[in-house]
Amino acid sequence: MRWLEVLLKPWLARLLRQRGMCRAILATFLVLAFGTWMNWQLWPCLFAEITGLPCPGCGLTRATSTLLNGDWLTSWQFHPFAVCFALLGILVVAAAFLHPAWVDVIASKVELFEQRTKLPALFLVCVVCFGLLRMLGFWYQPEVGDFSGRFLLRKPMRSSTNNTGK
Repeated sequence: MRWLEVLLKPWLARLLRQRGMCRAILATFLVLAFGTWMNWQLWPCLFAEITGLPCPGCGLTRATSTLLNGDWLTSWQFHPFAVCFALLGILVVAAAFLHPAWVDVIASKVELFEQRTKLPALFLVCVVCFGLLRMLGFWYQPEVGDFSGRFLLRKPMRSSTNNTGK
């Protein structure tokens, strides 16, 4: 049952206390958001590339984008946990820029919440279970591109010119 203790350990408060990590997460999100806005695929999903199945996080960028545009239904279809990730994002932004004393107060309250409710641990378990259900076809499958491991089996490109020497 050691794994259960590890799973139920508060993780969100520890993250919020690491300002550098919060800033790195925020910078990554901003780059992905800009890329989505420009219709660029900046972060191909390695899991989807190899297996041909959506990972537990597939669709989160599109879900967040549609959520920010006010299209709640489409956001829900892309990924039902987008709202929860957006709320986590607000906490991360606060931790990245607020005065360290304020961050410590927020992190202390979040840690107490985590210890009492175990909700953040349950959230992670639910995201993984959702991913498994979606892989089995029980939820909307977002388009994840042309993949399915074919990049591992590609043959070298042949030249279109005739190399017979004539």
